[in-house]
Amino acid sequence: MQSANKLPEPDPFTREEFLAWRGFLRVHAHVTGELDRRMTDAHGISLADYGVLITLVSAPGMQLRMGELGARRLVSPSKISRVIDELERGGLVKRTRDTEDGRSFLATLTARGLRKLREAQVTHHAVVRERFLDGLSERQVAELARVWDAAVPGVVGAEVWPPVQLRSVG
Repeated sequence: MQSANKLPEPDPFTREEFLAWRGFLRVHAHVTGELDRRMTDAHGISLADYGVLITLVSAPGMQLRMGELGARRLVSPSKISRVIDELERGGLVKRTRDTEDGRSFLATLTARGLRKLREAQVTHHAVVRERFLDGLSERQVAELARVWDAAVPGVVGAEVWPPVQLRSVG
């Protein structure tokens, strides 16, 4: 039997594929780690909390069914429920029974939640620029948007993300 270090890598990346993938992962970790730290320090909300608030603000009536909110945030029903519990305790979100479907609940962004979101957006935008966008020219930013959309069609321009066909939460 061969030792583990003697087993060949199955279907290895090309050098270019490896560098592109590693770069994406490193940039993502670099930006989101700093975003989460600074949002928590400055505003008392995590990056995950911010994601829920930004998703709600763009929804009709600033509310969504819990299941739809979880699907848009790519998290399980139990995870979205825990996040909403925390945001509700802080007065940022209100949870109510959906009158159209007595089994479902709606998460609604409150006035306090909207104010918190707008304050947090200042930090969010500053960190994204500082850690990511400021290192790129306007042309590179536009090209990057084209590249993301080529990699996953619709990721840049879709009104609602992810589209139903790309949703899968365990």
